[in-house]
Amino acid sequence: MKRYQLEVRGGLFFTQAALKQQDSVRVVSLLIDSGATFTIVSWATLVSLNLDPAGSTARKPITTANGIVLMPEVLIERVDALGQRVTKFPVLAHTIPLGSKVGGVLGMNFLRQFDIKLDFKQASIEI
Repeated sequence: MKRYQLEVRGGLFFTQAALKQQDSVRVVSLLIDSGATFTIVSWATLVSLNLDPAGSTARKPITTANGIVLMPEVLIERVDALGQRVTKFPVLAHTIPLGSKVGGVLGMNFLRQFDIKLDFKQASIEI
């Protein structure tokens, strides 16, 4: 296992992820959220990767503070985060306010693929 230091903002843990689609790569800051079933990426980031969330026929119902929202699901060719690589990875698209320092949420559909030890005191993760 390798240890990765996490960025702490507002008491929450963040990590960087590289999203690759064809010849495009975007590096985004993702909130690590073990309470999120799915990984969510900003709509704008997905569009910048030449993906079309609006054209997706797959929609997932997600419970938010504002009620249930149907979010489009798209496949990203490759996601690299926490020293791990996942290919053909499904993410949900959601609008994230402009100027936000977060590009989305790294959810359980990514995290549960690996043996992970989260150290809350040290703000680190072993994977």
